[in-house]
Order: sequence, then C-alpha cells, then structure tokens
Amino acid sequence: MRKGICYFGSYDSEYARNRIIKKGLKTNGFQIYECNSQGIVFRRYWNLARLFFRYVHKIDYIIVGFPGYFDMPLAFILGKIFGKKVFYDIFTSTYETYVLDRKVIDKNSFRAKFYYLVDWIGLKLSDSVIVDTIAHGKFYNNTYGLNPKKQVLVYVGSDPDYFHPRTMQEETDVLFYGSYQPLQGADIIIKAAAMVPRVKFKMVGQGQMRNAVEKLANELNVKNVEFVNWLSLTDLATEIVKTKICLGIFGESQKAKLVIPNKAFDATASKKALITSDTIAVREVFSNNTNVLLIPSASSSRLAIAIKRLLKNSRERKCLAQEAYNLYKKSYKPNKIVQSLIQLISR
Repeated sequence: MRKGICYFGSYDSEYARNRIIKKGLKTNGFQIYECNSQGIVFRRYWNLARLFFRYVHKIDYIIVGFPGYFDMPLAFILGKIFGKKVFYDIFTSTYETYVLDRKVIDKNSFRAKFYYLVDWIGLKLSDSVIVDTIAHGKFYNNTYGLNPKKQVLVYVGSDPDYFHPRTMQEETDVLFYGSYQPLQGADIIIKAAAMVPRVKFKMVGQGQMRNAVEKLANELNVKNVEFVNWLSLTDLATEIVKTKICLGIFGESQKAKLVIPNKAFDATASKKALITSDTIAVREVFSNNTNVLLIPSASSSRLAIAIKRLLKNSRERKCLAQEAYNLYKKSYKPNKIVQSLIQLISR
C-alpha cells in the first residue's frame, strides 16, 4: 500500500527544493497530497486546515515545505491531534539568511531576535528536521541546540526533467545564474572576468546585489559579461548545455560555507564542468580535480586562473564533467537523495 505524505504550508510548490523532494518521493512510490496556501496567517491557517481535513484519512506523514517558518505551529497541532509525524524542511533559517548572510537586518535588533525565535520554535516543534548538508546540520545544532539525532540529510540534487546532457553548440565560455545573494559572490566573478577579457561570460538572474554588480562591471570597464534577467527553467537548462564552464558560489559568508547550491547539481546533471569555492559542505559530495575544480573563497584571481585552465584544456574539462555526471546519476537524482528520509519513515 502506498504511503501518503502531506506536503504542507505556504511553500512555493515549484521551488526546486520542494519540487525535487516531491519528485523523489513519488518515484519511490509515495502519494503526495499538497496542502498549500498563501496569504495572511489567519486566512492561510484556515485554508491549510481545510485542505488537511480533506486528505487526513489518506495521510501518514506531514512534511512542511520550504519556506514554512510560520506554518510549523499549525502543522505541529494537526500532527498531534491526528497522530502524524511532522518533518520540517528548514533548508535555510530566516535568522541565517537575513541577519547573518544578507545582513539586511541588524543582529541586535528586535526583528533579528524575532526571526531567531521563529526558527527555534519550528525546529523544536518538529519530529524530524530535514537538512541539506551535514555542515548545515551542525550549524543548526550549534546555533539553535538542534539534536543531531533529530536531523535527516537530504541533499539538494537536481531535476532531470530539466537538467540533463544534450549535444548543442557551446556558445558561452562561462555561465553563472542566481539571485545575487552575498553568498554567491557575483562581484568575485566580475573581477575575474576583468582579468580574462577574451572569455565570454553570461550572468543570468536578478536579486539583492545585481545593481551593485553591474555598477562594478562598469567601473572595471568589463565588456565580456552579458547580463540576462531570469529565464524559465527550460531556457535556463538550455543555456547550461550551451556553455563550457558553469560557476557555483564564491562568497565568504558563513552560509556560503554550509550549503551546496542548486547550480552545482544542475551543472553536474547537465554534464558540464563546474568551478566553485572549496568549502566543507562541497567536500561532502565533490572531490577537487576529480569531478569539480575548487578554488579558495572570494579569490577572483584564482577563479580567473581556473577558468583559463579549463578553457585551454578541453580534455580535462570534459573529464571533470563526465565524472561529475556519473556521481550525480549514482547518488543525487531525486529518487536517490530521499533515501535517508525514506529509511527514517520506514523505521
């Protein structure tokens, strides 16, 4: 009999983290029931409870999708009333994101303390917490006192329905995509581009530092970078297979050291060479000079050297790409990354 899982909260149903976990569970025979609602808290809680009651007799477990910071209290109550275990996919905490990484909220402000409390409550109320790397799990342990035994590891992975190898002419030398968060180090990429003026860069996305990064490009008189706004997943996947080298993240914030971004797995799933920062989180999955090229964080000079090296040596570039793709097929497809979660559910 197929087990039913309620995907619960105000999460974005098509956000990569949620989409990939749902796909992995479905592939392994689970039935997913989506209790998803947006809007102000009280109206959202009413809609979520109404949807939950509709499916409650079919549900065995509850997963609070990302972001579900303010939905955990309701999930906890429903779980207790109806005897359902609640799994909380925190992915990244509000305090970590807005206070420690983006630094848009002062660490000593009331708002920062409120976000910390929201995170702590969500972690405390859940039966198990889904974390995206071992390093991130240790952060939650050290910052919020989260018991490691309460954690279950589910790496980000990639969606093969969009990201997969294809034979297309490689029109771009280097590709970056992202939301221009500080951890991504887009400014480091611009500085590296200035050092290799004959290399063609394409930067896809929008976000917090986009204007500052374009301003930096103008100040450095960088002419070899094309800025592109967000693309559909289909078009983004095409851009990846039309490039020679994909870039990961290069920031030096604490969060940058704890995560492995979607773009890293998307590149490997597309069988493309990847350059990213050498961090403890990345080392959990990838091996330098075997399936990825790692450089020190925030080093534009080392990034420029790495780019020149792979563009000059197509054999090494293709070898890295092939080894990374083999690794992805073995362990990081949607049906693979959820195995630890399935084992926990089975117990």
